[in-house]
Amino acid sequence: MTTLQEQLERLPAEPGVYQMLGRDGEVLYVGKAVDLRNRVRSYFQPGRVHHARTDAMVERVQGVRTIIVRSEAEALLLEANLIKQHKPPFNVRLKDDKKYPYLKVTLAEAYPRVIFTRKLVDDGSRYYGPYTNAAVLRDSINLIRRVFPLRTCRLEDIGIKYHRPCLQYHIKRCMAPCAGLQTREQYAAIVAEVVLFLEGRQGALVEKLEAQMREAADHLSYEFAARLRDRIAEIKRVMARQEIVWRSKIDLDVVAGAHGQGISCMELFFVRAGKLVGQEHFIVEGTEGRSPDEILASFVAQYYATAPNVPQELMLEAAVPDQQALCDALSLRRGRRVRVLVPRRGMRAEFMETVRRNAEQHLKEYLTKTAVADERAAVSLDELAAALDLPSLPARIEAFDISHVQGTNVVGSMVVFEDGRPKKSDYRRFKIQGAEVNDDPANMAQLLRRRLRYIAPLADGVLDKRAGGEDKKFGRRPNLLLIDGGRTQLDAVVKVLAELDLVAMPVAALAKQFEELYLPDVSEPALLPRNSPALHLVQRIRDEAHRFAVSYHRTLRGKAQVVSGLDGVAGVGPSRKRALVRAFGSAAAVKRATVDEIAAVPGISKALAETIRDALREK
Repeated sequence: MTTLQEQLERLPAEPGVYQMLGRDGEVLYVGKAVDLRNRVRSYFQPGRVHHARTDAMVERVQGVRTIIVRSEAEALLLEANLIKQHKPPFNVRLKDDKKYPYLKVTLAEAYPRVIFTRKLVDDGSRYYGPYTNAAVLRDSINLIRRVFPLRTCRLEDIGIKYHRPCLQYHIKRCMAPCAGLQTREQYAAIVAEVVLFLEGRQGALVEKLEAQMREAADHLSYEFAARLRDRIAEIKRVMARQEIVWRSKIDLDVVAGAHGQGISCMELFFVRAGKLVGQEHFIVEGTEGRSPDEILASFVAQYYATAPNVPQELMLEAAVPDQQALCDALSLRRGRRVRVLVPRRGMRAEFMETVRRNAEQHLKEYLTKTAVADERAAVSLDELAAALDLPSLPARIEAFDISHVQGTNVVGSMVVFEDGRPKKSDYRRFKIQGAEVNDDPANMAQLLRRRLRYIAPLADGVLDKRAGGEDKKFGRRPNLLLIDGGRTQLDAVVKVLAELDLVAMPVAALAKQFEELYLPDVSEPALLPRNSPALHLVQRIRDEAHRFAVSYHRTLRGKAQVVSGLDGVAGVGPSRKRALVRAFGSAAAVKRATVDEIAAVPGISKALAETIRDALREK
């Protein structure tokens, strides 16, 4: 096995990215360097003075991995992407416990739509965002759909197959290209208007629409002219809410930050054509002991490494290390030159101060909200431990639920809350095996047996993992098992605990009707006060387990319904099944269709259409 010293001896003297690796190969830190050999070896030089955080990282390093690139700009982009991928504990990290939402214009489609998405896919579409507030994004999409008559359906055969106009056409929210009432060129013109609107070019858009309105009026198309008038009025209302902050019609982003308690809040203002069109703030973790300029540089690199739009100018509150490399990396992402500016005086410096004050306010709100949530979680766990007479605080609670319809597609869910908060990475779902009847206690017993078989009994205070466990997280010992159900479900679980020699593990069952908590060997259920934080916590955990189980059950049930009629038909695979169900709605509707109607579905020949019809009628 190669030692760390041997790896250090073989490091290349070239630009690139290095990853510090821990004992189990986990990535501890990601960095970039113009000379990998000199930079990485400097961490391990005797007598070298480091920050305490760096010393803690160096002590854990067991290996180094390097990637050579052609330039410092490429190294900067790669470093940012690797930090987002691995989330190393010793890096400054853009908080990303969820995927931020984007507004997507599906330009890859023949008749594009405006939709909400959390995935960035290189498919020719145009993305706007990210947004930190999903509700604001949904409001923006609703506004666009009110102003611009774009389709909201998912039809893929517009222009190929005729469809009856839907309600959106009758309320003037869509011009029904699916029914041949709007040409592709006319639809594309509206999409171009949407892009102008989203890019902040509302002035040019209003001028264009006013010219169209006058032309429509001259040709006596008064109804169309009236629709254009209403659209112009709505756009002008949006323009009235946008602050003019720049005399020159320039596109730039303005970035400033606020820092405290090992957390930073980075504020972005988006200026398009001289107008402030939006703002977002992002929480950055792992900033303790880091300088503000280092945090700013790391945030900008991580944010713009995947951002769909890079402006022509970026204004920062302070000069950052390797500013030229940052400028080169942004230019590489944009495909054209990007200027990075630091205002010193005048109107730009005054505007930067406004951005900084917003960052300070959002950081204060985040820290206050976090402190309140921590305090409430602590109170809830204290009350729950007292009410259930637990030996310790239930720092890790695992909740279980069963979902099915009359014994079919029986599934189980396991959700985990640590310190009063959901830990979604530890959620698990189960297909209950051999469940043919509606027997919730037996199903719950099977679910708990499959989960707890990896937990060994406590022996002399040491917890071991049972042999054969393929999931390390299943070896974690919960402080409380929370079962959805009443006394019968609890009795079934207690038998499983006895069978696995885990009788000391705390367990409780929460009945839905009166929110009663049933405990083993206790005749009367425990009732928590209606306004108790502990009751609110267990209700939230129970509801989350129920939601997770029901969503899985619906997925399995939906798959069964889709494939049941078309399953086994020669020549019909998963793609053709989806196309047929999308076109007709169900296998039964396909059965009623003519051969010509089936053959009209993309990917279905007339010979295959006959085979499908005959097979369905035989079934």
